[in-house]
Amino acid sequence: MNRNLKKTVEEHCVFVEQIAKISFFLTAKFRDKIPDKTAGEILRDHTPLFYHALNYLDYKTKWDNPDCQRIMEKANELKDLPASEFEEAMYLAIKDFAMKRAKKCYPGSVGVSLPEGWNAGSLKYDPPKDNLPEGHCCFHIANALAPRSIYDDPEHLPECFIELMNRSEKEYGYHTLYTGSWLNDTPRWLALFPAEWINNLSPGSNNIGWHFGYWGQLVTARGTFNEKAGQFVRNNLELKYKTRSSHCSFSAMRKHLANLYKGAVK
Repeated sequence: MNRNLKKTVEEHCVFVEQIAKISFFLTAKFRDKIPDKTAGEILRDHTPLFYHALNYLDYKTKWDNPDCQRIMEKANELKDLPASEFEEAMYLAIKDFAMKRAKKCYPGSVGVSLPEGWNAGSLKYDPPKDNLPEGHCCFHIANALAPRSIYDDPEHLPECFIELMNRSEKEYGYHTLYTGSWLNDTPRWLALFPAEWINNLSPGSNNIGWHFGYWGQLVTARGTFNEKAGQFVRNNLELKYKTRSSHCSFSAMRKHLANLYKGAVK
């Protein structure tokens, strides 16, 4: 498949299938690691099934709707099956429903369009958060260049960061960048940031949540399933790149980008 073509609806269906299957496999494997949670709760809290495969975006309610609840109940019912059997039985139970969701949600899926509310190219900044110090700008990463990589244009991300800082500074008085992501465990991403960001990196953790801050490494630029990354997870029962958080001042970031990318700072 030409990497410059957006993924087809058929490819999105395969993506949904693969994300669902690996979610079920890991749910079974994580039972002993997370003994205080039911199989349904593990599926909800530690896999990308509901948000990224089935496209239930209202994560703030923990997907408290009949469809998600039925899937969680089915997981609890089948919890004692070996991992491979659990994966097969769970996928068989949701296959028809998952494929209907895939076709319905395809136009807004990863690799086809940006999530709603993205406000700085491939980046999005949030309103102030109670759990962060005043002035900290929590941001998220997507891919406005899909089906190309966010790295294909070397000035794309620097320009996104300049836009994000300029806009969020005026809107909220922000002065410090902050995010937690698996990208913070990769050299190519870290090259975008000043030493202050590198020095403030948190240690990598084997804890795994439900969102793309963990699971984005299983997705290609086109929004298809990254088979190599998926196989690593199956073999090792952990993600290759660990989610880490960091922060740095706008002033340090602006100076760093001005030195590296002369065309990005305007």
